[in-house]
Amino acid sequence: MPVEYRAPRNEAELEDTIQCSIRAFNGGERLFPNIIKHDPWFRLENTRACFVDGKAASVVQIFERPIHVGAESVLKMGGLGSVGTDPEHRRSGYSMNVLYDTVRYMHADGYDISVLYTGIHSHYARAGWETYPSYFMRLSIPESLESVPNVSEIEPVDLERDLPSLIKLYDDFNTSRTGTLVRTQTYWKNHPQWRDHNPAYFQVIRQKNSVIAYLRTSGSDLAELGYQPDAEPAIRTLLIQFLQQVKTEGQTEINAWLPPESRPLFESLSCKIARREMGSAMIRITHFDSLLKKLAPLWKNRLAASKHANWNGRIRIAYEASDRTLAITPNGITVEPSTSSPDIDLVLNQLQVLKLIFGNIRPEQIAFSNNLSLSDSNIELLDTLFPPDQLFYWRADGF
Repeated sequence: MPVEYRAPRNEAELEDTIQCSIRAFNGGERLFPNIIKHDPWFRLENTRACFVDGKAASVVQIFERPIHVGAESVLKMGGLGSVGTDPEHRRSGYSMNVLYDTVRYMHADGYDISVLYTGIHSHYARAGWETYPSYFMRLSIPESLESVPNVSEIEPVDLERDLPSLIKLYDDFNTSRTGTLVRTQTYWKNHPQWRDHNPAYFQVIRQKNSVIAYLRTSGSDLAELGYQPDAEPAIRTLLIQFLQQVKTEGQTEINAWLPPESRPLFESLSCKIARREMGSAMIRITHFDSLLKKLAPLWKNRLAASKHANWNGRIRIAYEASDRTLAITPNGITVEPSTSSPDIDLVLNQLQVLKLIFGNIRPEQIAFSNNLSLSDSNIELLDTLFPPDQLFYWRADGF
């Protein structure tokens, strides 16, 4: 009984992997074909499967997603989804071996990191993924809400009409936000074809035929917003209207899957806010060398704008699977194989590397936790390279 771990070779084998996913989840006859075939970054190679006697027995789907890190860098991220095994082949080790094949493929294809969402952390941890904290807000709706100013300005989105201004608004609002997706025009156009699209859950306010603010919701959850710098009154209007609507339906609390800087908006509306942690996200470094090289321009600009602009030296970053050295010279930052005697030696675990890169942990914390010998000037330099930030991914871009 030949067993192979690979991508489907043709459309017929791709269809076989889709049917395998449908059997694994006992449903999804519409979902699985749509999320694969309408994905703007779809390639046959991004479907990884175990074929037993030529038939798909276990499947992993890679959703290629470019994401921002700061204003200068874009990473190639592989989002994992549709992970499932045909019920007849469960407990045979096929799923884990497909994950190993997926990791090898992503490394060879230049993916920098991989992200997935799961309730079965131990399964993916065996293949190197780490649980990574993400956060959302739990909002208590106030007893009294101000009236909606200019409710007549609120309209459902019209993608055909609104797409140019939506793309510009989204790009302006998110280009410097770490973790957000680089959305292409094709992505915007195709998204409604693989996600249920109800214009009633995507409201906009226009000015001179251009969208100046938008709000996307999912049931009673807030899923995404965006607005021009001078359009805070417009986004307040959209939020008040939505809060009034869900309150009428009997809701007293809702989830807001929004970035932390939106908190003042809800405080101004007298909402009580609780910060909650979601533990379903997992991340894995899939190509350390490529990851660091893509971040080097960002770090170079941070140094150039600081009092450490003239610092030269070597910073080694090591974790369980790899190590590299950042060589900092007047000409910029290069990534090199590690050598002995770096000026700063960061021996970390994978989760700490990721948190450091994305700004979720301070260098001083790392030094204390890992008993690293770092001077105050070393800490200052690392604070410049890795300032506080938060990895944030819009819920509307789920895969």
